[in-house]
Amino acid sequence: HLSSSRSLIDPSLAPFYHGVASGDPLSDRVILWTRVTTQNATENVDWQIATDTTFSTVINSGTVATDATVDYTVKVDATGLQPGTWYYYRFKNNGNYSLTGRTKTAPVGDMDSLRFAIVACSNYQAGYFNAYKDIAVRNDVDAVVHLGDYYYEYEAGGYGYINDTSRLHEPANEILSLADYRKRNSQYKLDPDLRYCHQMFPFITIWDDHETANNSWYGGAENHQPATEGDWFVRKAVAKQAYFEWIPIRELSPGNDTIIHRTLPWSNLMDFIMLDTRYEGRDSSLGTAISTSNSTVTNPTRSMLGAFQLQWFKDQLSNSTAKWKIIDNQVMIAPLTAFGLVLNGDQWDGYPVERKKIFDHIMQNNLHDIVFLTGDIHSSWGNDLPHPDSTYSSSTGHGSVATEFVCTSITSPALDALNGVPSTVVTTINPYMKYVEYTKHGYLLLDVNKQRVQGDWIYMSTLLSRNYTASDAAH
Repeated sequence: HLSSSRSLIDPSLAPFYHGVASGDPLSDRVILWTRVTTQNATENVDWQIATDTTFSTVINSGTVATDATVDYTVKVDATGLQPGTWYYYRFKNNGNYSLTGRTKTAPVGDMDSLRFAIVACSNYQAGYFNAYKDIAVRNDVDAVVHLGDYYYEYEAGGYGYINDTSRLHEPANEILSLADYRKRNSQYKLDPDLRYCHQMFPFITIWDDHETANNSWYGGAENHQPATEGDWFVRKAVAKQAYFEWIPIRELSPGNDTIIHRTLPWSNLMDFIMLDTRYEGRDSSLGTAISTSNSTVTNPTRSMLGAFQLQWFKDQLSNSTAKWKIIDNQVMIAPLTAFGLVLNGDQWDGYPVERKKIFDHIMQNNLHDIVFLTGDIHSSWGNDLPHPDSTYSSSTGHGSVATEFVCTSITSPALDALNGVPSTVVTTINPYMKYVEYTKHGYLLLDVNKQRVQGDWIYMSTLLSRNYTASDAAH
């Protein structure tokens, strides 16, 4: 995995070149991750988690064996922790220590406020990961939420490439095999800005389509051709295997890498409800500019989540006792139609019957304080979510069942315009869309307190240089 990307190899980190990461924090445990680079068949890796950077007060520790079956990655569910507490962790192999990572457990009980960085769509070939660096140095967020497209499947010089030869994808081919997906994961983890962000904060992740192939669904993908690229289910399985090896995500059941929908409680203030709108139950994805009356679009059996996950989601919404229900979701749920056309059938607009079932459930059960977080479309949107049977008021928000914040991309190419429709026309046609910005890159800062949830889009001045400034869109 170190045959290329040599410019990014820091010899002082050996054998833990990929740094450290943590994820899926609960009130008493957190996943710790690293990878050891070795020529040996098996390696034993020691780990420690402590309340201080000198590791004088170690709370838990152990030793894990790793080998080629998991690509020499190490994942530990470190237990016995206290809620709402910062911890420091590290790994050791043959006398060499990893970087010291910092992580935080989820709080319990009464909380006044929480803050998260929301990110998506980080294409290595499309520029420097300045947004990750900006988050890493902030020091004021509780966790980073990644809504998918953590890496991209395309070949070197393919989608998003900006002619910077130091950021060409490896391997050079579009990734198809388990070895390919592992090497692409390795390349992204060697990026110093992503590595730094992982070192400083726990990540809460869901996958989107590019972790396997563009515009994917349960049974296939736009960017998968079975005749030349083999069986889709084999490709999907190896992509998921590499994802679970390389990402600090907790397996919900041992050996089952297919399910990522889950709920992470963060005190009485909020629950994170994580969805999989890609692989678990989605019917075939549609293209662009489709009639809203198209028989496939309006098919009452058409599903985005699948029957099992849909029922689970409804139950999570109904049973949550938290003030806020924060839904982490891949694709935009706000209706985005113009001139009788679904502009992007890959979004919830391509699955309107199931979307209405969710909105009906919220409305009929008088559920409140629901916020959707979305990635995928490399642009920024702040939306009310109007129920299709209600009369929406743009001045009061009446008729809206929830709110949606769409974060822009870390680097992936922006929309110059949406199928030629400028943002001013979009907001005129769709008055529940309160903020639309097509072109800028960065992340969303999400502030949650007992009165409100506020999203601020933080934009990077450039992706072409590591010398950047960050600006707040102040929304």
